[in-house]
Amino acid sequence: MQDYGIWTVITPLVTITLAVLTRQVILSLLAGALVGYTVMAGFNPLVGVQHTLDNIIDVFASAGNTRSILFCFMVGGIIRLVQVTGGTQGMVHWLTEKANVINNRYAVQLLAMITTMLIFIESSISLMSAGTVTRDLASRYNISREKMAYIIQSSCVSSCSSVMMNGWGAAMMAIIGVQISNGFLQGEPFNILLHSIPYNLMAWFSLASVLFYIFSQKSWGPMAVADRRAASGKALRDGAFPIAGHDDVELITSDSRGHPLNFVIPLATTIIMVPIGLYITGDGNIAHGSGSTAVFWAVMAGTAVSFVYFLCRNILTVDEFFTHLLAGYSSMMPLGAIMTLAFLMGNLSAELHTGQYITQSIEGVLPAGFSASFVFLIAALMSLATGTSWGTFAIMIPIGVQISAATGIDPHLMIGAAISGSIFGDMTSPISDTGIVSSMATGNDHIDHIRTQFPYVLLTGMAATLCFAVFGWISLG
Repeated sequence: MQDYGIWTVITPLVTITLAVLTRQVILSLLAGALVGYTVMAGFNPLVGVQHTLDNIIDVFASAGNTRSILFCFMVGGIIRLVQVTGGTQGMVHWLTEKANVINNRYAVQLLAMITTMLIFIESSISLMSAGTVTRDLASRYNISREKMAYIIQSSCVSSCSSVMMNGWGAAMMAIIGVQISNGFLQGEPFNILLHSIPYNLMAWFSLASVLFYIFSQKSWGPMAVADRRAASGKALRDGAFPIAGHDDVELITSDSRGHPLNFVIPLATTIIMVPIGLYITGDGNIAHGSGSTAVFWAVMAGTAVSFVYFLCRNILTVDEFFTHLLAGYSSMMPLGAIMTLAFLMGNLSAELHTGQYITQSIEGVLPAGFSASFVFLIAALMSLATGTSWGTFAIMIPIGVQISAATGIDPHLMIGAAISGSIFGDMTSPISDTGIVSSMATGNDHIDHIRTQFPYVLLTGMAATLCFAVFGWISLG
């Protein structure tokens, strides 16, 4: 394994710094990738450019990457169909007028939170569903898009990382199983993870924070600026570049226009198909299924059912259906570019061994009682730099378990700390896939979403760090 030294962290630092300064995520990702591949090419910039371009193409060599990117385009088509047929407006009308369950700012934000938590089986579907159902409602009550993105991403990541019957849980149990086979743990992976989830403090504190901000209606920092702008009726700041836009969709003329079923049928089909896909690809075990395959099948099923439904009800003609479907695909072009570059950066971080370098640089510098805080902070730094929670806990759970075996600290605490640190970066990194999808689902400028959310997540992370330190010393007796 080649050692790139300090240069291994320069790439994510360039990306993050440029993203903050320029608010141009595509430029930042490209610049970071170019720096990284130039380093790997022995600081030859021409070879670095060549390797950057070659590796962009290589992103699509992974079937999982390709399915995820296609999903982003295709879900844009479904959302367009739902909107152009008045499905979103019909659902909003039903919730606000007929059922009268969503009639204030608090209810809108709670609906977003609950939706993401209930659809815990797959994060992308969860985020898209919550964003679609609440986006018009948020506009009606002048709730900032940044606040809605914060609510749905924090709630989604927290619930997905704490519910064991999904892809997240399956991955964690597999990693724990390796540690059992290596003799660092005893017991069954399911039971060990079950006892570790209560220590996923970042998740629990994040959910508590979301509830606090919903019911108190308080905001501070950049989020307060966004909330004041939204309260004045301005959806986006001047110069903002939303990842996907469906604001000016012209509704078709039809007697069936605005019916809530136009919303429910396409999205319900897509959502229901996810666990079915996980069951099939997991050979009867949902926890072992392929998430990327399941969501791809789900969005294909949602498109097919939408075609039959809208044509049979004479809401759309064949020509109209495909015109709006393709218009929805085209609106996802910025997201497709960002997802491609995010996958590129993930691959680059692995080739540069960014996670291992960060861990080795700080290993052994703290007393044993601070071990849980140490694991949390390193995982947080690693996930912020790489934009991947799964890749981070794949590295940090084994490290946490092995530190536990050496120091005598409760291994469940160490596993919880590794998971918590991993989702910190998921909520703060500009290259995190859940962050990108959250921006898309709420119609946000992606950097505005990250910039406004970061202080909130940082405060939550500081509280988690202190608690891990306390629990670490208590664990040692």
